[in-house]
Amino acid sequence: MKKFVIILVVLILSLLATAVLFPSLLFSTAIGQKIMLSIEGDQVARFYFKENQTTKDTVYMTGVIYANTLRDIKETLDTNPSLTTIVMEEVPGSVDDHINLLASLEIKKHGINTYIPKNGMVASGGTDMFLAGKKREAHHSAKLGVHSWAGEDSVALDYPRDHEEHNKYLNYYKQISIPESFYWYTLEAAPADDIHWMTTTEINKYQIFTSTLENIDLLEIQKKLASDNFKGRGTGSNTETQELIKNYYDAINLKKFNDSYSIPFIFNDEKTKKERQATNIIGYIPGKIHKDKYIVIGAHYDHLGIINDTIYNGADDNASGTAALLCLAKYYTDNPPNHSIIFAAFDAEEQGLFGSKHFVNNPPIPIENIKLNINFDMISRNDKNEIYVVGTFPYPQFKPIIKKVASTSDLKVSYGHDDPEDKTKDYWMYSSDNGSFFDKGIPNITFSEEDHPDYHKETDDFENINPEFYTNVYHLIQNCITEIDKNFPVSEK
Repeated sequence: MKKFVIILVVLILSLLATAVLFPSLLFSTAIGQKIMLSIEGDQVARFYFKENQTTKDTVYMTGVIYANTLRDIKETLDTNPSLTTIVMEEVPGSVDDHINLLASLEIKKHGINTYIPKNGMVASGGTDMFLAGKKREAHHSAKLGVHSWAGEDSVALDYPRDHEEHNKYLNYYKQISIPESFYWYTLEAAPADDIHWMTTTEINKYQIFTSTLENIDLLEIQKKLASDNFKGRGTGSNTETQELIKNYYDAINLKKFNDSYSIPFIFNDEKTKKERQATNIIGYIPGKIHKDKYIVIGAHYDHLGIINDTIYNGADDNASGTAALLCLAKYYTDNPPNHSIIFAAFDAEEQGLFGSKHFVNNPPIPIENIKLNINFDMISRNDKNEIYVVGTFPYPQFKPIIKKVASTSDLKVSYGHDDPEDKTKDYWMYSSDNGSFFDKGIPNITFSEEDHPDYHKETDDFENINPEFYTNVYHLIQNCITEIDKNFPVSEK
């Protein structure tokens, strides 16, 4: 009887131990993690190619990082040597931090880029993996989540900062060149059972994206200008836009002509034959070397306004050019140019280039000191990834510099729409504000894409732009301006 009792007690204790330890043991294996995640309605991470992919340079990822992720990512990299980018569609976290950090370091070692697509999401361990990318970018609608970690009986903030429990994370961030302060920020951002979605300011502060500040500013300014709050920026009713531009100029300490950014003027509307009020917003940066030689960077900020109670937001035409103008103004205040640069936000372009006409007829400096106009009008939307550079036919001295810069871009950079004898293309030398400078004999270069289905329609909204195309065009323009400023070409004429 005594022996039976002992056996029974041992059996009960064994069952209790199994009940307590089995979930932990099960969850430490890949199969167990799959089962547990499936019960919770999640799936383990997988890497895959889309059915219609023609190349194997981009792989897609979705799911929770788990015990087999290191094996899976090594196999993906080994069998696809042309792979350059992992698109992280929805990676909400990790159930194995040790494996996650090792897998992430494989991404770092192979120099793989990471990207979060439209409406994509990474969080927790997924964010850690995203940060391993050589080039880290995301669609403006993507979300990045962070939180603290917790052990069985304690949370991260229970440990002093010099405790060894923090070291594996601190060492990881050091290896991927992310500021140590980011780690401490995540511990305070949200508890382990919650998620904090990072704001734009936080993303910028902790260098989350490799080209954060300008790209995010560019898209956020465009989105704001193209919102219903700005009522389509129609001439005569675009004071909100004027205030935004002036406040931005003031915040970056752009210089004023005659103590004001605003240059009001009157023009005769060609349709109504009535006088109308409009306003150009002008500021400048003095050049380091050629103070009396000016490059005018211009874009029109007006659009069609409200027609029959419908707001025409003009996200591409030309909130895109206006946002680029402002971001370039900030860039060159931080990186002073050799030539003086005037930043001109023109009004009343849609009525007949009246803002730029007023500028060239009433220049704030001697007009002969204007050596070049660079204009951009509709630069954020093209499904063919193609941007046109207009003006190199009449001004061929600029083409070698632009072609050299373009050779390093991911864009398809095309030339044309500037030869009056070429009947295969529309003639664009008077299609935007560059026409006013062209009439005065001032060299001018315009960046623009060909019309899309939403041109001058109420559907030209921010949601329809191509963010990657837009940011690439912006950087093409920025690099072209920088090279021209450094090595200004001389006309052979």
